[in-house]
Formats: sequence, C-alpha cells, structure tokens
Amino acid sequence: MYIKPVVITDFTNLANQKWEIINDDVMGGQSESQFQINKDGNAVFLGHISLKNSGGFASVRNHEPLNLSGFNTIRLTVKGDGNQYSFRLKPNTENPAANFWYEDRFQTKNGEWIEIELALKDFEPTYRGRKPQNAATLDVENIEQFGFLISDKQKGEFRLEINKIEALPDSHS
Repeated sequence: MYIKPVVITDFTNLANQKWEIINDDVMGGQSESQFQINKDGNAVFLGHISLKNSGGFASVRNHEPLNLSGFNTIRLTVKGDGNQYSFRLKPNTENPAANFWYEDRFQTKNGEWIEIELALKDFEPTYRGRKPQNAATLDVENIEQFGFLISDKQKGEFRLEINKIEALPDSHS
C-alpha cells in the first residue's frame, strides 16, 4: 500500500491551530518569543534568547494529535538565521514519569530557504534539556504535541520562518 506524503501543517489557517509559546520564563528566565503568520502565509517563530537567571530557551508547540505510523521522516521547509533549532514530538503517555519530548536538531542557513529531512528513528528523548536514561522508543502512533525549540545558550535575536511541515512515508526515497 502506497502512503502519500502528508502536510502536517502549512499555516493556511492559524486560527484553527492550537499553538502555544513556552519560554524560559516558566523557570525565571527572561527570553521572549512570538509566533505569527507573515504576509506570505508562512509561520514565523522569532524572539530574543536571554541567558539571565539561568535562562536560554524559547519554544512553540502545537497541541494537535498526530499518528505518524507508516511514516519515517519529517520534512521541514524553513528559512532561518544560521542558528540551530530542534523539531520536537511529544507522545501521549499515561505515565507522568515518562513525560519526555523526542527531538532532532537541524542547522539553518541565514536568509535561505532549505528543506530538512529528519528521520523519526533519529529523534532522541529529552527532559528539561537532558537525555533521560529510562526513556522508551518514540511512539509514533500517539503524538499529542509537536513544535520547535531554540536552546543551547544561543544568546540574542532569532527568527525561523516555516513554510510547511510534512510527514514522508516509509517508501519516500
């Protein structure tokens, strides 16, 4: 059975999408960010990373559930600023002790549109910036959130423009 690539989101109707900003201010930091649609219809995640008060991250997440079974790759079409970002997936779990995100990092090119393919098998568990020892394999059938993160002490202004997020099937090569 052939499965077509699926556009997870192309930001044509942001009002119907459940996006949420989470920055380091939840733990006393001073980083700030915004998530908006520009005149070209692309999402823009932008802001300022501050290292004050042990800060240093900004994130945006979507609360739409995903079932990625039958898919092995996430393709992002983005224009960045030369910073490194993470694309993150959070499986739904009944176990609060397993409240992990799974992420893969990607490097942007300043002012250039690029397509980035992230293999789901390469997503690594993370909890508050650290790799947990007891994390299970990513459950691709039961994703409850997905989003972007900038961290790793990348102080200063940042801007990531996102045209679309796609899931590519196992046979996409």
